[in-house]
Amino acid sequence: MGKVKKIKKSMVVEAQKRKKNILEFYYMTPEAADARELMGLVKSVDGEKVDIWPELNLMEVVLDSDSLIFQDGRECFVDPLDLEFIQTRHIQTIYCVSYEEGDEAKARRVIQEIMAVKGGFLCSDTEDFEPMYTAENIL
Repeated sequence: MGKVKKIKKSMVVEAQKRKKNILEFYYMTPEAADARELMGLVKSVDGEKVDIWPELNLMEVVLDSDSLIFQDGRECFVDPLDLEFIQTRHIQTIYCVSYEEGDEAKARRVIQEIMAVKGGFLCSDTEDFEPMYTAENIL
């Protein structure tokens, strides 16, 4: 019978630290806004940490633990009730937004900067889109 190698507790702690918890939301606004425009609204993060892929309508903001991603999300909505929600609020722009839980304060600061100019709201991927955040209550 071979010897079983003991795993050091510090190795387990390191592995747990590396486990990421990605939070996902939708950003919806009645304003038209492409990734290039969003990029210009980000002031709380150094410009070299913000990048866009115009052909994907995607913006990435590098934060401490991971990146804040704004990715075009219109195609996520096909359900008639979702479409009714979008139409009654005159939503023109939808992004899938994701960030690592450890970056929440910085991510919300960036999202607030965008909402302060473009309006709209950040909402959860739930049946009723709650909880919902605006520029006034996200921080």
